Amino acid sequence: MIVDTGQARIFVREEGAGEPLLLIHGLGMSSALWVHQMAEFARHFRVIAVDLRGFGESSKPDYPGAYTIETLAGDIAAVIQELDIAGCHCLGTSMGGFVAQALALAHPTLCGSLLLCHTAPRMSIPADVLATRVEALAQMSLDDYADIVVEQALAPDATAGLRTWLKAMLVTNDKRAYTQVLTEGLRDFDAGAQLGAIGQRTLVITGEFDRVLPREGGLEIARLIPDARHVEIPRVGHLGYAENPALFNDAVLSFLG
Repeated sequence: MIVDTGQARIFVREEGAGEPLLLIHGLGMSSALWVHQMAEFARHFRVIAVDLRGFGESSKPDYPGAYTIETLAGDIAAVIQELDIAGCHCLGTSMGGFVAQALALAHPTLCGSLLLCHTAPRMSIPADVLATRVEALAQMSLDDYADIVVEQALAPDATAGLRTWLKAMLVTNDKRAYTQVLTEGLRDFDAGAQLGAIGQRTLVITGEFDRVLPREGGLEIARLIPDARHVEIPRVGHLGYAENPALFNDAVLSFLG
């Protein structure tokens, strides 16, 4: 289904029944990434997976400020209100974890619990390095750029099949929207000073070999949010939900159970 927020049209896929569990993907991905989670989680929950604006089947607005983390969180708030699922469990991975943090801070009544996966309290890439990456993306094909992302995102022993699956998703991106998210959405995000105000039950999941947003960022979140729990998935990189879905799913369901 499509939820029209007034500024964007957000694609939503649903499966299952029960307490609502909202899934928020990361940069360059879409709701299709939850291939190992949708059916499993839907045995216990009403699972709602969104495509953030700029990705997947959602619209790709083109105006200044269209892709800040706060704007993306506003879209998610509109989806929650439209579907009447206030108090839902909110799971965000990577940049989706940034969005989940912003959502919990700006709209605390909309999130019943938080699950923050492979994420950090702030963008850890220095501004000059990020600018270099944006310039490189402008000069490369998405196919070549995807090869770099795949190499960084997955653990060294990731299977060829997993690498192929991830690249196939990355090359479908809209290059203009992807670049705008890099420059607007990631550059200025920093929730660290506010995380002590989060009152929701929180689970933080890190990957042992995560090189995109290293485990230290997740550990900082777990220290800053009162009574947050932490689980580390061994021998995975930035995509624990795909690299070891059994352990990832067990961590999520054990926390929510």
